[in-house]
Amino acid sequence: MGCALIGGMKKKRTAPPASIVGLTPMELNRKIPLAEAARLNSIHIQTFRKRYPHLLRRIGERRWFISLHDAITLPPPPDTS
Repeated sequence: MGCALIGGMKKKRTAPPASIVGLTPMELNRKIPLAEAARLNSIHIQTFRKRYPHLLRRIGERRWFISLHDAITLPPPPDTS
């Protein structure tokens, strides 16, 4: 993997997780329900909703989804301090 220039400093790119290597871009872009994403990451639904609201997409009035790629490569929770 190459290096990325971030803020004037080179940062080594990390390899993608083994769980997404065999998936096609279309499969990675598939939307999964919030409950399934929380179950994949062993997080309670409300905790997932609180820590990662920027990843959630509302489809319809009451249904929340997240892309499979985002659910697998979950970033660290945003700093709330």
